[in-house]
Amino acid sequence: MTQQEQAPNSDIAETRDNFESAFNYFVRALEVLSHDPEMQCDEMGNYNTPYEIQRDVAGGGLGILRISAAYLEWEHAEAILDLVAAIRRLPPEAIVVPHVSMTRREGCLIAMNHPAWSTLRTGAGKLLELLNPVIERNRAYFASPGYP
Repeated sequence: MTQQEQAPNSDIAETRDNFESAFNYFVRALEVLSHDPEMQCDEMGNYNTPYEIQRDVAGGGLGILRISAAYLEWEHAEAILDLVAAIRRLPPEAIVVPHVSMTRREGCLIAMNHPAWSTLRTGAGKLLELLNPVIERNRAYFASPGYP
């Protein structure tokens, strides 16, 4: 008997809701990561954009992996983990530009144009494609009449 079969229905519903909410935020972070530097800075309000994207993708990815067993295929989880590992390995100069304010557009654009972000943008786009069935299921979850 699985843990879900043993748990009361309210626990299952709460776990599902937690996953769907966390996954929704993670997808949004991936979408931002997949955009070009100018759009990324705009979407993040030109405020510490590299750090915020790194935190949102890494934290969101790890967060959904903690509760994903019943909702993600292994290849999805593995791809998320690979991207999280890559974004955590960004060099410091891709996050903070020395002697430039990271709370202004100039600093954010310089950092987001660091070559290390390029492969991450591509990786985010590929991950969004891979996760498309889960994304569609997530959208349907929030659009369902039974969703509070």
